[in-house]
Amino acid sequence: MSTRGHQAAITTLTCPVCRSEVAPTSAACRSCHLPIRDVVDNQRGARSRSNRRVLTRLWGIPIYGGILAWCLLQLPTAAVFVVPAVVVGFVLHVLRGRPYLGALAFLVIVVVAPALFWPSIATEALDELTSRL
Repeated sequence: MSTRGHQAAITTLTCPVCRSEVAPTSAACRSCHLPIRDVVDNQRGARSRSNRRVLTRLWGIPIYGGILAWCLLQLPTAAVFVVPAVVVGFVLHVLRGRPYLGALAFLVIVVVAPALFWPSIATEALDELTSRL
């Protein structure tokens, strides 16, 4: 990749290390001395960041939709925990743009909430087992 080709089209560059402005004709960043080739190679436009944000949000739709569809088809009894978790995960991931927080909330609701009810579930199963004997 040619550095000179990038320099002709760009009027100012931003150093990825120190965030200072760098002239495309200089040999390196004046603040941190990062070579101009590295400064040019690490430029990101605002468009790529916004595209990444939109794609991250859009990926939440098939992820949470697929989880919900699979749960309703394969494990309908688990829908009590999965449907609220999908709603919370969808809102955080797609609408609020917080994919990691959405995934964490989903896992907490799907894993921790049933674990809280485990003693009552086990007691009921044990009662059914002993009543049959």
